[in-house]
Amino acid sequence: MLLRGTAIVSLLTLLSRILGFIRDLLVAQLLGASLFADAFFVAFRIPNLLRSFVAEGALTAAFTPVFSTSLTRGIPEARETMRRVVGFLIIVTSILVVAMIFCAPYIVGIIAPGFQKQTGKFELCVHLTRIMAPYIACVSVIAMINSALNALNIFGTSAWAQVIMNIVLIIGALLAIPFEMSTAVVIISASVLIGGIVQVASQIPACHRSGLSLVPSRRIFSKDVRDVIRLMIPATLGASIYQITIFLGTILASLLPSGSVSWLFYADRVAQFPIGIFSVALASVLLPALSNASAQANDATFSRNITDSLRFTNFCIIPMASGIWALALPITQLLFQRGAFDVQSANNTALALQALCYGLWAASCHSMLVRAFIARRDTITPSLVGLVSLIVNLCVSLVLMGPINLNGDGRGVAALLALVQQYLYALVPVSGDLGHVGLAAASSISAISSLALVALLYQVKIGQFPLSSFISSLARSLCASLMMVLVIYWISNLSLSPLSACVCGIILGVLTFISASHLLKSRELGDTLKVLRAKAKRL
Repeated sequence: MLLRGTAIVSLLTLLSRILGFIRDLLVAQLLGASLFADAFFVAFRIPNLLRSFVAEGALTAAFTPVFSTSLTRGIPEARETMRRVVGFLIIVTSILVVAMIFCAPYIVGIIAPGFQKQTGKFELCVHLTRIMAPYIACVSVIAMINSALNALNIFGTSAWAQVIMNIVLIIGALLAIPFEMSTAVVIISASVLIGGIVQVASQIPACHRSGLSLVPSRRIFSKDVRDVIRLMIPATLGASIYQITIFLGTILASLLPSGSVSWLFYADRVAQFPIGIFSVALASVLLPALSNASAQANDATFSRNITDSLRFTNFCIIPMASGIWALALPITQLLFQRGAFDVQSANNTALALQALCYGLWAASCHSMLVRAFIARRDTITPSLVGLVSLIVNLCVSLVLMGPINLNGDGRGVAALLALVQQYLYALVPVSGDLGHVGLAAASSISAISSLALVALLYQVKIGQFPLSSFISSLARSLCASLMMVLVIYWISNLSLSPLSACVCGIILGVLTFISASHLLKSRELGDTLKVLRAKAKRL
């Protein structure tokens, strides 16, 4: 069930990511790495920060175990639980949207203090933030629906909604082509909100078919809602810490040369491809599976699901990250280098992408282990791990990015970060001046440290960590990926065009990895082939 559900979500997510890259290609062509692009990306990230309080992080972590428990008492009880949570969600998101609209200047001033030094950039970011504010309500409802349907073994609806979202954004970008940058960026921002509304509408048929309802109940302070709130409080801390980490990077990037925010955004878009295709898909299936096993006190199934998720994370993420690292420049050139996105932007984006690749595997494994704590209704431990990750990320970022230039302005968040940086320089004998690449490297280092900590806590609080199977699958995947990278390096020395380098590198790289995995007798490869054969027979 775990592999089947992951396969369904992964295929839809792959389609969504392809459409997402088309969308990013259009945005890059329209806006490049200009002040309009920087303003849009910062404004778009602000709803992503706030949605952590009620959406994919906190709400999913709190709602899934509660819904799984009510599901053991039958569909009617589960339906009422969902209706009561919908009522609670509408109240919370409405308050956040109103606060976001009125407080937009203060939020942008905190998140991107460097924007105030460039004429028009700050005001534009505030305007775009207000346009996209209601998007938070849409993604919150979608996250709850996805959690409920996954618990009912109905997979892929959320990924399909994301496909629809990207189609709407592509249409918005195409409509913006004839206009000036100042108008085009507003059109793209409006399409974000429209896409969110269409996403919610696309989920209604699946809810009806499964016996669920989105009609809010007036009993919003029942026991199940109180349970969700109790679990959401620490989960909100953990989810917001992740977003705060991203925004601290945005603050620091805004203090670097113009374009740094955009280079990091484009690099992160590519780096998130394997995360979205596999890790998010597997995690979305894993959490309800673990929650159901925990509700039924089935420890054997619980342990087997965790072990399988880690094995297949090793098998899938390591070669994906290795391939992206080896093809970073041709991928960036192929996807983005056109229009306002020049050669320098492509090179700077590729360097950031390579730095991000080092942490993809650790971030994916960390995501799987966190689900184990959430399924046991422990949202405090993941939050504490997130806090440690935030501290590590900030400290390493300040050490690696180079000295912060305040241009005579000794106030605000930027001045505080500069003061912390000077203190770290006094403590750390070695520092770097890597700019935006240093910020990307810090993200990878914090991901690795978080994985080490959460694995230790799993051993202490939940049970025996599956070290033997984890290490063996890790070693096989590393060896096969190394052989794959050597083949890709050979291809890169043939002076091919970016398109040819990517096509040849991906095809030969995949074939090399599969062949090497077969020679290494990879258990994960065998299990994957069994699932594919079973699906082929059904077709």
